[in-house]
Amino acid sequence: MKTRREFLSIAAGSLLLADAATLFGADVKSSWKVGICDWDLRTAGQMSSFAVAKELGFEGVQVSYNPDGPESLADKANRPKYVSAAKENGVGFASLAMGLFNGRPFATTPEAEAWVTDCIDAMVDMNVDQVLLAFFSAGDMNKHKEQQPLAIEKLKRLAPIAEQKKKILAVESYLSAEDNLKLIDAVASDAVKIYYDVRNSLNMRYDIYQEMELLGSKKLISQVHLKEDRRRLGDGPIDFPRVCTTLEKVGYEGWLVVESAAPGDWKESQIANAQFVKKLIGRQ
Repeated sequence: MKTRREFLSIAAGSLLLADAATLFGADVKSSWKVGICDWDLRTAGQMSSFAVAKELGFEGVQVSYNPDGPESLADKANRPKYVSAAKENGVGFASLAMGLFNGRPFATTPEAEAWVTDCIDAMVDMNVDQVLLAFFSAGDMNKHKEQQPLAIEKLKRLAPIAEQKKKILAVESYLSAEDNLKLIDAVASDAVKIYYDVRNSLNMRYDIYQEMELLGSKKLISQVHLKEDRRRLGDGPIDFPRVCTTLEKVGYEGWLVVESAAPGDWKESQIANAQFVKKLIGRQ
């Protein structure tokens, strides 16, 4: 008799046509919700994100925090408007995201700590539990290793603020699981966790399933990006059934957030992505 892992592996190729409830059984994490990044809705940092997410079949949005702009969350007057837009559309906040650090690195930008502190205040005002801190491009700590100690010192100063407000600072980077653990140990705060992006880690040739089990077993995965490079979910090399069983194994209870610049008609592609993930976890 085949194990569930073997059965899932066989079924992966035809998952879109399969009954996910049968695949996963009664212990599937039906509490998982499916979100999407606002930049993949083409509404980055805009209140209209919630209406577009609803139209495409998503349950939540990862909303961009930017320190300026007409709909910036730095403007306290905009925060209740975002909350109202979410409620009006029946779509939640998966998290906030500070992608601006890709161009203005967290480690070396003088304003970074003030921006994060203000973002924590925004999370309090909007009842959002975490923010993604991006470390790519100019802020890539894996490539620019000299940034790591600077980033750690800033995180050490910010962590007590996040702890007091009961918020999470989620680091997303190209660091391996082992290097992420070193960073977490250096900061030494429960308020700092890891935002795990399966495709970014696969691109770095890490064993994503082993990494998720290692980080997840220590309750360090705060949220997850489901992504394929320039493909719809399920059309690339990532074994998403195995991703889900691994997350299930470590007791992950957060959002599954789609980040996918899919080809063709972008709305049709994102509708397909939403349907794929919902079927994957037994929600359709």
